[in-house]
Amino acid sequence: MQSEPAHYRSTSVYIVMVGASALAALLCAWSLWVQFDWITLVFLVGCLYAAWSFGAQWRSSVTVDAQGFIVSAPFQSQRIEYRQIDDAGEAGRLVRRIVVTYHPLLGNGLLDLDDLHSVTLPAVDRQVELLALLESRRPPRG
Repeated sequence: MQSEPAHYRSTSVYIVMVGASALAALLCAWSLWVQFDWITLVFLVGCLYAAWSFGAQWRSSVTVDAQGFIVSAPFQSQRIEYRQIDDAGEAGRLVRRIVVTYHPLLGNGLLDLDDLHSVTLPAVDRQVELLALLESRRPPRG
């Protein structure tokens, strides 16, 4: 019997970060309107990038099923099976997120044990639950 996939949505802290970045971008744009300055232009570009990046994280989600999980972002989606997971843990200062290290799959479906990749999941509302699930489903070390 297969259970229903669990869906983890991004936390609403990303909305606040998008708003703060957009406000900073507006202040930079106003400053440029008053008097052009190259440094302010660089800060404007940085603020716009931050707003776009936080917006992409806000629109991301994680779906967990019986075989693994899918990280869905606005422009890409990635599936990782539990058997691929090497380790999972929290990292980050401003926003704590789950970082999963995993072995990629070879063309024949076997794990490439000589290679190790990582993926950073968006901060989600039930993050402690998701981390516990990933840690419980990863293969034992040995």
